[in-house]
Amino acid sequence: MTKCDCNERVGIEINSYQLFEDLKTFFNTQVEKGIFLDIPVTQPYFCGYNLKPKEVKDEYKWYANKWYKCKTCGTLWEFVYPDFPAKGFVRKFEDGVYHIKE
Repeated sequence: MTKCDCNERVGIEINSYQLFEDLKTFFNTQVEKGIFLDIPVTQPYFCGYNLKPKEVKDEYKWYANKWYKCKTCGTLWEFVYPDFPAKGFVRKFEDGVYHIKE
């Protein structure tokens, strides 16, 4: 049985290109080893509205670039790539259920 290290890892803010590349390599390696599954992103991490003339609301949604699910413990990982100068992040959902960012 393949063992994971999800308990030892935490979510993180991505504030450098090197950290982004390191995390991307880590997740790709976990998928290649069969530890994580690369699953489709189905829910946005942020929803908002732009007000247009005459008070018409234009909804927008921001989605993560990747979701990964650990096949061993069921932890769901959300990976949002940075768009510098905007930072990216990785979030951890230990229960395996996605929760919209509050």
